[in-house]
Amino acid sequence: MLKTLRLYPKSTIRDLAEISLICNIDGLPIFRSKNESLWPVLCAINNVKPIRVFPVVLTYGSSKPSDLDFLNEFIQDLKKIMHYGFKNDDKTLPVKLKGVICDAPAKAMVKAIKLHSGYFGCDRCTQEGVWNGRMTYQQVKNLQLRTDEDFRNQSNSQHHHGRSPFCDLNINMVSTFPIDYMHQICLGVMKRLLLAWIRNKNVKLCARQVDEISQRLIQLTQFVPMHFARKPRSLSEVDRWKATEYRQLLLYTGKIVLKGILPKELYDHFLTLSVAISILVSPKLIQLNYSQYAHDLLLYFVLKARELYGKDFLVYNVHCLTHISSDAKEFGSLDRCSAFPFENYLQQVKNMVRSSKNPLVQIAKRLKEMQHAQRIYTPNTEHKIYTKAPNNAYLLNNETCCQVLDTVSDTDENGDSMFLCRVYSRSIPLFEKPCNSKLIGAFKVLTRNSSMKVIPARKLNRTGMMIETESANTFLSILHDL
Repeated sequence: MLKTLRLYPKSTIRDLAEISLICNIDGLPIFRSKNESLWPVLCAINNVKPIRVFPVVLTYGSSKPSDLDFLNEFIQDLKKIMHYGFKNDDKTLPVKLKGVICDAPAKAMVKAIKLHSGYFGCDRCTQEGVWNGRMTYQQVKNLQLRTDEDFRNQSNSQHHHGRSPFCDLNINMVSTFPIDYMHQICLGVMKRLLLAWIRNKNVKLCARQVDEISQRLIQLTQFVPMHFARKPRSLSEVDRWKATEYRQLLLYTGKIVLKGILPKELYDHFLTLSVAISILVSPKLIQLNYSQYAHDLLLYFVLKARELYGKDFLVYNVHCLTHISSDAKEFGSLDRCSAFPFENYLQQVKNMVRSSKNPLVQIAKRLKEMQHAQRIYTPNTEHKIYTKAPNNAYLLNNETCCQVLDTVSDTDENGDSMFLCRVYSRSIPLFEKPCNSKLIGAFKVLTRNSSMKVIPARKLNRTGMMIETESANTFLSILHDL
């Protein structure tokens, strides 16, 4: 952790009041032809940006760990630094374990609780599951939530099958283990919805409708900026989609490509999920206390899903929607307690293995080499202004956006560069139910101004922003209309 902390500027470290840690425990299959897998314990400092993941424990074996002994040293070291603090130069910083981020099976293993497929498999409430061909959770409201005291006393004995080593730490054994938005929402709920539209006989779309959605997705590829990890792909490849692609459909492209094709009742139902998650991934909207509204939307989504898709739709991942808003509020947004940065790091680790001989040694050597090659992070406060599509769209304020077309040779009175822009100032909402789309930054342009305006770079940097998570809806919607 000390080596990672020193990769940040001294001014950043000097201002730290505490070190907030998040960690991830998950299995990584190294070879396709073998059952052998790597079980690393990864950590990151959550209250310093950008988040840098670093390994703490590497465990390699022929199968999943049969016990939790591989965590003992990590827990003991963590217990010490949480008690005594972490000394950096002449300053001792308190250390807090903010979250342990795992997918559902790994979480059940490290907490020593029943799997999500068990009758008492929910780690947030005491609801007993109902078997409908698979384990489902039918109760949506008035849930009896688990507490740290109940967990440590094992009040619900049917939920536990042992004692977790994490109980040795001074943490809340319920809220410290957040619901992983990547696995349980993107790869869980969104994938389940999409496969229902394609394959579920009760709500299945015809082949022509599926092809039309695929064509719309492919047409959008030329408008997707570089801030997205992947371009949209056809639904014929849905079984190979990654979590980022399901996230993109849920938060951004789905509002556009599904409109007019998906039956209205199903589309409106999808919008409630999209709007709710869009709110919960936005730190700004969380601070404005929209998390309760998102929670109400998610409760409605789960109740309506039982009516539209049947009782067997309410599996553990869907049930988790009734609890996830509390995690967003606790951590500041869902992106701050997701496995996305850890999954990216795991892929780097996997690429370090070149042969089947001593893979753990290979990984250890590559990690040591990387430590020597890392440089101190220096934040770049300058926003580069792009003039070529699809990266030349910018928000100026909540109602106005622009496309930067070219650089002007002249400069303003302060010597800043100037750009020729097409400004869009009159807009209408993309949708008005369950709320006005402008709440989450998704609107489409009604008309565009015929005049060209010159925008100073300093003004664009100060009042506008490059298209990122909270504003990419605007970008995609505008270009869909052109």
